[in-house]
Amino acid sequence: MRKLIIWFYVLYVFIVTYFSLTPIEHKISESIWDKAAHFTAYLFLVMIVRRVHLRFNYLTCLVICCSYSFIIEFIQYFIPNRQFDILDMLANVLGAVLGAILYYLIIERCFNKRSGVAANTVE
Repeated sequence: MRKLIIWFYVLYVFIVTYFSLTPIEHKISESIWDKAAHFTAYLFLVMIVRRVHLRFNYLTCLVICCSYSFIIEFIQYFIPNRQFDILDMLANVLGAVLGAILYYLIIERCFNKRSGVAANTVE
């Protein structure tokens, strides 16, 4: 199962990188759906990073995802019809922060609490 998660992680990062750095023929419109796509991509990215790198704390996962986002946005400056957009960065950061919060609330608090209760009743 761990290998499957790691493969999914590598595939997800590759897909995000590919769609972020591929030159496009037309200028991307600045719509709410573009920002929602950025938000969603990084919401799931931070969750996947946290799942794969369990030894990292949440702040480290956020720094990794935000740094990755900044590097992608910086490289886009040099790609035709792409640009560095501070609003994209903001959407990425907000998505990563919410992703870390949701991962903590759902996985750490709900599932681990149940596991702890089950472990205590077995002993």
